[in-house]
Amino acid sequence: MRKVIVGDIHGCREEVLELLGSVRADWKKDMLIQMGDMVDRGPDPCGVLNVFREFKEEMGERCVLIRGNHEQILMECTRDPEQNDLWSLNGGSKTIRSCWEWGQKLDEWAAWLEEHTVLWYQDEEIFCAHAGARSGRGEENDPEILLWDREAILNNTYGDRLLIVGHTPLSVAAYMDGSGGPVEPLTDGMVRPLPERGMICIDTGCVFGGKLTAMVIEDGRFLLRSVKSKGRRA
Repeated sequence: MRKVIVGDIHGCREEVLELLGSVRADWKKDMLIQMGDMVDRGPDPCGVLNVFREFKEEMGERCVLIRGNHEQILMECTRDPEQNDLWSLNGGSKTIRSCWEWGQKLDEWAAWLEEHTVLWYQDEEIFCAHAGARSGRGEENDPEILLWDREAILNNTYGDRLLIVGHTPLSVAAYMDGSGGPVEPLTDGMVRPLPERGMICIDTGCVFGGKLTAMVIEDGRFLLRSVKSKGRRA
């Protein structure tokens, strides 16, 4: 079984459909993990949500949706409209407009996200969280760290079991060993052994004119696939 892990999408529906088509996965048996931040900033956040709702309905537990800070903001703002200014600063107006264009309700999406997204996922090979972690055990981490942290990436401080993250956009995906030293850029299409420890960031800034990246894991090895942004959206 392959694991296909998709980085931050931010409403870039065209790019995610192109990327998912390029990995040649068998969705009847493979696994799909989305790293959070499906919504806000880009042209069609509601369209992206619809794409992944279909995958979730068809794949069940083989489709894992990590909750990003932007999903968290959406959920909180539907409960407390006084936080809408914060959401607007983070691209929430694009999500509101997209839902209006699709004829779908934000509060219904908030309830769906509450039910179907998780703060972390881990198995025998990998640990996935949207932003960062202090411990290699998901349950030992503060939710605020899982949703918002940048320290582990910026300072290369995480060296526990292999962690896959997004949240902090990079020009290329990168591996960090936790030593505090330089990061290692990762090239698309190159098959590599899956590290046991450290962290890999696969947010490559699609909504900012960069790329949308997927990490494909199979038989203890991985490679990256990316598609270029159709243009800066945020």
